[in-house]
Amino acid sequence: MAEEAVVLFAGPLRHQLCACPGPGCVLHFVRDTTRREWCSPGCGNRARAARHYAKVR
Repeated sequence: MAEEAVVLFAGPLRHQLCACPGPGCVLHFVRDTTRREWCSPGCGNRARAARHYAKVR
């Protein structure tokens, strides 16, 4: 696992590594497409729901 971490952080994918901007999310992911913004669809749904409820209030 340590070897894979070194490859990820020092390899060619290091520029595509992003922190998830979801509320309360601490995960990181490799952005494989330019449109990918969240670490998972569930995290994106939670962020959109939080944004909606913030507008409504």
